[in-house]
Amino acid sequence: MRIQHQFFQAVLAVFLLLPFAADVQAQQQSQQPVVPTLSPALHTALYPEVMCAHCIVPQWDAGYIIHREFDKDPSVVTMYDRNGKKVLEGRLEPQGFARVSPRAAGATKTGGILAVGGGTMTDGSIQGFIAKTDLAGRTVQSVRTGLYSPHQVCEVTDGTVWTLGYDLNFRDSPDADKNILHHYSFEKGLLGSFVSIDSISKSAGVILHIDSPWKSFLCCSKDRVSVLFWSAGQYIEITASNGRLVRWTVAAPVVGEEATGFGVTEDERIFVSLRGFSEKDNRVTCGLYELKARPGASVATLLGVEGTLTTYDRNSVPPDEAFDRLWGADGNEIVVHRHGDGWGISWAKVSPSPSTPD
Repeated sequence: MRIQHQFFQAVLAVFLLLPFAADVQAQQQSQQPVVPTLSPALHTALYPEVMCAHCIVPQWDAGYIIHREFDKDPSVVTMYDRNGKKVLEGRLEPQGFARVSPRAAGATKTGGILAVGGGTMTDGSIQGFIAKTDLAGRTVQSVRTGLYSPHQVCEVTDGTVWTLGYDLNFRDSPDADKNILHHYSFEKGLLGSFVSIDSISKSAGVILHIDSPWKSFLCCSKDRVSVLFWSAGQYIEITASNGRLVRWTVAAPVVGEEATGFGVTEDERIFVSLRGFSEKDNRVTCGLYELKARPGASVATLLGVEGTLTTYDRNSVPPDEAFDRLWGADGNEIVVHRHGDGWGISWAKVSPSPSTPD
């Protein structure tokens, strides 16, 4: 009888403890950090015409690969869609220029080509320009930027454009425009300028942040303009409609890494890809990170995306499917290159991360 009573008590204790154990387990699971994860490829496309061993690396913008045809005609820019199909070829012929050389290109919201650069006017003077084409590749609008040399460009929803560049006389003339981010309308010209060159760096080396690949990035999304000065460790957002500017210091995960890509999705998540090299063991490390720039904070943090961190010997072939770099964003998807993609790219999604709505 005593044995039966003890057995009954033991069973009752286990029964009473079950809800408590389940509650503890649920609490432990809720306390585990939520890490964003990169999905398998949702779509892939090949671009053998513009991605090759001796090709100039094309650009990505608003769902298109854009390529400047330096080896054929420096004034020609071609555009390819998300299926790898060439959809547009445009010759940039801004009004009043005898010869032009585009430095960067993007896509208009209607699917035309947008380009910035410099050129020689018919009177022999040198000026910068912004130009865009229609869907037939004809230059339909252009604006001169004077001695301001634009190096990156993107368009916001109202049809105005934002450029990242610098005044060629900023070192020599006290009257030179020291702001490096300019806002233009094709009808009205310069609408405003932002971000002093001195606020990025006190040395003349700041020009390298704009001239050199992977040191600065410009991206337009909805009504927001995003600028990442990776080498200077600064991230800046401007509301296009009113010019409100917010600046963050970027807390880099590893000193010495370089940024290889940048993109902002339609739901305003910010991503950057990084590459680092260790001379000690001759190894390369690549990875994708979400940049968390919270309102009211002064520091933007980087959250690693699970499944993207790849380390390999510099002299070896990286494993297939290993993450290489970010090209940009397409809606709420990101566009990446993985080893094994060849002369192509793939589309993927990143699962929600802390404080990011589903």
